[in-house]
Amino acid sequence: MFLAVAEGGTVRAAADALAVNHATIIRGIGRLEERLNTKLFDKLPSGYRLTDAGADIVELAKQMAMASSGIEARIFGRDQSVSGPLRLTLPVSFATDLLMPSLAAFRTMYPDIALEVIGSTSLANLSSREADVALRVVVGARTPPENLYGTKLGAFHTGYYVHRDLLTDRAPPAAWLLGVNETVPSSWQPGGGIRIAAAPIRFAEMRSQFEAARTGMGISLLPCFLGDADPLLVRVPDAPVIHTGDIWLLTHGDTRQTKRVRLLCDHIRGAIRRHSERLAGRPEKWP
Repeated sequence: MFLAVAEGGTVRAAADALAVNHATIIRGIGRLEERLNTKLFDKLPSGYRLTDAGADIVELAKQMAMASSGIEARIFGRDQSVSGPLRLTLPVSFATDLLMPSLAAFRTMYPDIALEVIGSTSLANLSSREADVALRVVVGARTPPENLYGTKLGAFHTGYYVHRDLLTDRAPPAAWLLGVNETVPSSWQPGGGIRIAAAPIRFAEMRSQFEAARTGMGISLLPCFLGDADPLLVRVPDAPVIHTGDIWLLTHGDTRQTKRVRLLCDHIRGAIRRHSERLAGRPEKWP
């Protein structure tokens, strides 16, 4: 709790990070300050600020947290049972539109494994057991952190998609539907007679962008496995298919030999292999 408040700056941020009530955080900090007989935070209108005493112990507290997580990971790694908790983190679109049937099959095969599926675009801290297995798209030539055990499963491709009605005569202009860091492409122009609206539309997350394309708002860059599977969408004529990154399956060195971790990793590897043509943007080769 001390570290969560120190890093988040407010009780509410700490409560959200730890998934507890904010009153629990306040009581916990109070007990710690009472036990150490010193004030660790100045309580300001804007939040909590570390005192000199609090700042002096932050690094030691981080070391304690890492040691505690290391003990938990080491013990978890010795667990060879096919039961108990198992956390998987992966991009939301992979969970909802690609791998959910495979995860359902895994649940049927191993009903005593309490699988927790965490849809997220950020890399969970596997060292602190925020997740046991992570499926991530790594962009460019980067590789996962050295403290993780990683397997590259294949390439991930994206393409530009538009509602099929926008390719018809007298269709309204199509807006560029852009994510937070996306820009209008400058190296090619849409074919098929698509007219482009003057102002783009931006979205904070990909799911809304996808739904906007499905309603005919405009052109969106989407995972090929998502765009190719939707009957309302077609690829924009003359648009490229882009190798966006590589798919990596990641575990921590201390936990990767746990039996349920190995079972889930084997299952995901098989599922990604079966979907390789979809991920590569080759719908004509789908089974």
